[in-house]
Amino acid sequence: MTQVVRRQSSGTADPASATGVPVEAAGVGRRLEPNVVHYALRRANRLGVGVDEALLAGGHASPDIVARAAAHELGIPFQPLDDPLFRTPAGCEPRDIAALLRSGVMRTPEGRLVMAARGLKLRRLAATLDERPSLRPLVSLTTPERLADFVRRRFATHLGWRAAFELHDRHPDLSAGTLALSRWAFALAVVAVAALFLAAATAALPGSWAPATIIAVMLLGSATLKLTACTAPPQAPPQPARHDPTLPRYTLIVPLYREARMVPQLVEALAALDYPREKLQVLFVIEADDEQTASALAQQADRPGFQVIVAPDVGPRTKPKAMNAALPFARGTVIGIYDAEDVPDPLQLRQVCSVLQQRGNERVGCVQARLVIDNLADGWITRQFAAEYASYFDVVLPMLGGCGLPLPLGGTSNHFRRAALEGVGGWDPFNVTEDADLGVRLARAGWGTAVIASTTDEEAPRSLGTWMRQRTRWHKGWMQTLLVHARHPRLLARGIGVPGMLTLLFLLGSGTAAALFHPVLIASLLLDLVVGPAGARSLMTTVLDAVWSGVLVAGLLGATFSTVLGMQRRGVPGIARVLALMPLYWLMTSVAAWRALLQLVRAPYHWEKTDHGLARTSRRRPRLRPVVRLRASSDRAVRPRERSRRQRDEGRAPTSDVSSP
Repeated sequence: MTQVVRRQSSGTADPASATGVPVEAAGVGRRLEPNVVHYALRRANRLGVGVDEALLAGGHASPDIVARAAAHELGIPFQPLDDPLFRTPAGCEPRDIAALLRSGVMRTPEGRLVMAARGLKLRRLAATLDERPSLRPLVSLTTPERLADFVRRRFATHLGWRAAFELHDRHPDLSAGTLALSRWAFALAVVAVAALFLAAATAALPGSWAPATIIAVMLLGSATLKLTACTAPPQAPPQPARHDPTLPRYTLIVPLYREARMVPQLVEALAALDYPREKLQVLFVIEADDEQTASALAQQADRPGFQVIVAPDVGPRTKPKAMNAALPFARGTVIGIYDAEDVPDPLQLRQVCSVLQQRGNERVGCVQARLVIDNLADGWITRQFAAEYASYFDVVLPMLGGCGLPLPLGGTSNHFRRAALEGVGGWDPFNVTEDADLGVRLARAGWGTAVIASTTDEEAPRSLGTWMRQRTRWHKGWMQTLLVHARHPRLLARGIGVPGMLTLLFLLGSGTAAALFHPVLIASLLLDLVVGPAGARSLMTTVLDAVWSGVLVAGLLGATFSTVLGMQRRGVPGIARVLALMPLYWLMTSVAAWRALLQLVRAPYHWEKTDHGLARTSRRRPRLRPVVRLRASSDRAVRPRERSRRQRDEGRAPTSDVSSP
């Protein structure tokens, strides 16, 4: 290999050495094959990144080796930040810690600068040191990974507070953690209205028309929204952004809890994303006591750009708290969220960038991809789930996004401008459907949400118990979101406008009301037919009966048309079976809603975990696949022989599942 000339302090700002290898890779380049260095140089020039970043993304060197070589090239010391006696600035606030991680610059009490520079930042540092050689004794170099580890060790308390309580303390009116009497008032009101409906079926009660009218308007509005969405044409997927130099730095946050069995599939799906590895960071967030998932990640996710964050054990143990814990360590200007069972379209990140970079989309703060059920053939519950998702993500949400109306986000495959996400305070750790709440707060802050025709495959619960726990959490979170944002209606209307308020009322409000009062209204109508009211029927009773009949018909038409259209667009089979079982599915939803109402009072922040990795079928892989279970006898990765044989038949290298003690 041609000898690389060491950088001299000659005052020149030229970042490249005599061989054309920039300073960030000139030192480590001496230890690598020439073809590796030349390939990294060409790739770095094409992507607009540092050569060291290309070498790291290709796995040709470790961060420590690259940084030590660069420090030697610059004539400054390397600081590993592993000395327990290393002193740090006192009085750091959580916002200061976030700024420290963002800038990569830390000033010690002695006045020295520790810089976690890489790539083009390292070139600028080299140019500065050439211009001002007197700074060399005051500067030391470290890696972004070591700086992140150091911050996690030294500022765990601050980071835990930031993740759990920043929104609660700074904007208490926007946090579900400050709901107190309103939870009880809401529950009592629901019970009172249900009792009123049942009593009004056998006796003419004064005042029963008021709550009936409000609920009827909400349900009619929801039906009208669905029927209107059915008239919108199908959405075409956006063209993926192909100009790599303009692609932004991207961070994916993946919260995991007891998901060891899903790690192999998840890592495979994330590795398949078509995005420059030099610009992609993946943060897995786990809990401190989740040893199985930690072991699985250590075996499967040890690759460039993948990092594991342990959420501090402070505040509620919820998914939004875990994502808040990871946010300060994210280096991307775009933040994407995936769940453990997700398999996104490989082009999804490029499609998101295409939307965010379009002229006129400067105020689009979030891009929501469509969620599709992968294991729809597992049973009638998963098929109903698939039909429900098809109606929501392929019919309703695209219309709302196209009209610029606020919408509750899906819990995954949403991609944020970092400025928008941090501007609204991140996620609410006390809201168990943080996605719906965040969608409303983004709209209140003036940020729009775009829905794109890019899919992410998900696994639906196939057992009644798992489905009930997940749906209970959803309904509880929707109730929390309604109560939080109904505190100040005038401020809400000022932020999202009257059409936006009506949209949220028809989506979240009517969905909650329908689930809670569906069996009550059916029971009241049956009582009215069988028993009948005492005495002569008043004009108001007759009018209300007619209104409720119209509401039931409109609701049935809206649900049927949007479901059928969504299933046709998504290619979900079995329309007749789905429609026939929808009444039973609605009754199950009602049970989950009443269970959620009880939890809203007794355990408002309890997060009921949804187990994954139990699917037996796959829409992407039609063959039957075995359930992967964790074996207690070994902590090594295993996969059933049938899975490996099928993968060999499909021409793919066999992968492994994780089983931990």
